[in-house]
Amino acid sequence: MATLARLQQRLPSFKEEYFSRNRCVDEYRKTEYYAAVKIQSWFRGCKVRAYIRYLNKMMVFIQKWWRGYQG
Repeated sequence: MATLARLQQRLPSFKEEYFSRNRCVDEYRKTEYYAAVKIQSWFRGCKVRAYIRYLNKMMVFIQKWWRGYQG
């Protein structure tokens, strides 16, 4: 019974510690989420720019070929 009484006395501090730690973790989680979004958007932008460069090269290739054919 003494153990139960000690645990009940310490319960408010446990609750407070739990919620304060949870708040800290939530703040860190938001920071981590926004960092991941930035990295993903940078990577997707790189992929799109590379694809646009590829399309431009193919467009130039087709134009060269067509103009050479018309000659």
